[in-house]
Amino acid sequence: MSKVLQNKLQKQKALLDSAYELFTTIGFTKTTIRDIAHKAGVAKGTFYLYFNDKVEIRDALVRAKSSQLLQDACDAMDRELSDGSAAMDTADKFIYIIDYLIDYVSKDVNFLRFMSKHLSWGLFAGSHHTVQYHSDEDKAPVIDFVSYVGKMLEADYVKIRNPRLLIFTLLELVSSTCYDVILYSEPLPLEEFKPHLNRTIRLLVNDAIV
Repeated sequence: MSKVLQNKLQKQKALLDSAYELFTTIGFTKTTIRDIAHKAGVAKGTFYLYFNDKVEIRDALVRAKSSQLLQDACDAMDRELSDGSAAMDTADKFIYIIDYLIDYVSKDVNFLRFMSKHLSWGLFAGSHHTVQYHSDEDKAPVIDFVSYVGKMLEADYVKIRNPRLLIFTLLELVSSTCYDVILYSEPLPLEEFKPHLNRTIRLLVNDAIV
C-alpha cells in the first residue's frame, strides 16, 4: 500500500472513529461536522473529502459496524462447529448467529441505540455506499453475509426459498423486537423473550426450506 493511500485511509478511519464516539455519547443531533473533524485531528474541509454530510458518515458507520458484527457472529459459530462439540441443524445455526447478535447488543446499549434497528444494513456490505472500516486494523475484510449463509446451506444440503429475503426478515425481526426488550424489558425481559424468538426463527427457517 502506498504512503498516500495509507494516509488517506488513516484519516478516513479517524473521522469514522471520532464520529462514532460523538454519536454514541452526545448524540447525532448535537454532533457537528466541526466536532467530528476536530476530534479526528483534521481540518473541517478534510471531512468533505470523504463524506458529504453527517448523514453519510452515520450511514457508513451503521453499515460497517453491522457488517462487522455479522462477521464476528459467523466466526464464532465456525469455531463452535470446528471443535466438533456442537451438532446443529440449519435452524440451529440461524438461532446461534441471532443469539450472538443479541448478546452483543445487550452488553453495548450505546451500540444498540446507534444502530437504531438497522442491523440488516450489514447485508449490503458490497454496496458502493459502504466504507470498509474496522476499529481493529488487523481484521480481515468484512465477509458477504449472504454468500456465507449460501455456503452454510450448501454444506447442510438445504435449499431455501429466497435466502436473502429470509435473512433480511430474521435480522429485521431481531433488531426491531430486541430493541424494546433490551432497553425497556418490554413486553418481557430478554431471557424470558429469547425462547419465544427462537421458536419463531425456527418456524420461519423451516417454512422456507424447500
